[in-house]
Amino acid sequence: MKELFKELIVDFQLSALPLPNRRDISLPNLPENVRKAFVFIGMRRSGKTWALYQIMHDLMQQGIDRTKMLYINFEDERLCDMKKENFQDILKAYFELYPNFLHREDIHFFFDEIHEIAGWEKFIRRILDAEKMKIYITGSSCKMLSKEIASSVRGRTFTQEIFPFSFAETLAKMNIEVSKNVGTKGKIELMHHLKNFLQWGGFPEVIGTTPEMHRNLLQGYLSSVIYRDIIERYGISTSSTLKHLLSHSLRNSATIFSISKMYNTFKSMGYEVSKGTLYEYMSYFEDAYCVFSIHKFDLSQRKSANSMKKIFVVDQGLITAVTMSSSFDVAAQLESAVFAHLRRHSTDIFYYRTKEETEVDFLLLLPDQTIHLFQVCVTLQDAATRRREIAALITAMDELQITQGVIVTLEDQDEEIRVANGIVYVIPAWKVLLGLRR
Repeated sequence: MKELFKELIVDFQLSALPLPNRRDISLPNLPENVRKAFVFIGMRRSGKTWALYQIMHDLMQQGIDRTKMLYINFEDERLCDMKKENFQDILKAYFELYPNFLHREDIHFFFDEIHEIAGWEKFIRRILDAEKMKIYITGSSCKMLSKEIASSVRGRTFTQEIFPFSFAETLAKMNIEVSKNVGTKGKIELMHHLKNFLQWGGFPEVIGTTPEMHRNLLQGYLSSVIYRDIIERYGISTSSTLKHLLSHSLRNSATIFSISKMYNTFKSMGYEVSKGTLYEYMSYFEDAYCVFSIHKFDLSQRKSANSMKKIFVVDQGLITAVTMSSSFDVAAQLESAVFAHLRRHSTDIFYYRTKEETEVDFLLLLPDQTIHLFQVCVTLQDAATRRREIAALITAMDELQITQGVIVTLEDQDEEIRVANGIVYVIPAWKVLLGLRR
């Protein structure tokens, strides 16, 4: 195995390093006495490997030579027989090739999809304790941060979540520049690109492809999630229930999800599955960064944890991929896109239900404990819809004692609505998703 690793190392050194589209990635400069591995997690094909390439390019710009970088992709078919005992061969292979680097501290090891090899955690912990190189890891499952990593690497990682491209990153990939002062023509163009983004999403590989290719690629990603991240990983014997549940979750993004109702649906279809199994399957989807869930906000953590969940797909393009009809649910796609935008900024996202049982789509709790409310609506042209959306925000603002709320709309509508307890801002979705909201 050592000779194989030498071959992989040399192949990497001699190959051209792909130049990725720039992502919003910022790693901290750790003190010399702090040893942590940088862990990149996210759904398959969301761009984790390309995030590593971006870091490699940054290091090269800082004067770090390629020979001081090691890259191993553990999904390489040549490593299919690798065991945890072979991890040591990586160190032997590298330092036999570069013995002068044995005591250097400017060495960078990149391990792509390392969770494919059982026992990887102990290897990472050992080299963090005994070696000097910087470690970068990618994985497709947040289990890397919970059960698997808890026993051996807890506290020794810095986590960077990688999501599919945001709207801003999608435009950048298409070489479309957005100025701060957007004119009428520019807004029309942005609205066009936004509607495409809501329909096709931001997975890097599918941007600019045909509708047929888009559907095929994303359905392939979902198959990988089901078979590689869940069935193989957890030893599930049958895939039919799993597939149906995932398809249902994607088609019903931005809605309240009830395990009891889902259980009854499966029962009526003749599936033998328990509620406990359905809970487990939903947790697997979240582990694979495919589907997220949020709770109702409540000052009582117990009540919040026990509330009904609202589910969201990681990328609204997946809704299109599993929807047979040519008429897509724009409201669900818009709300899912706004969720993904907010999720990039905080993990503390809830929905809010007032005492009057009206609902606000998102309550964002930032690290400074400030609360931000967001209502998402395709259009406010209908007078009854406008009154309902504003009234829900006013009530929530009053109950939470805050003075601002935001309505995100698909229309090019920018408005300040003065209310008794503050201001409701109506902001176009393109402006929110580009981070240009006032």
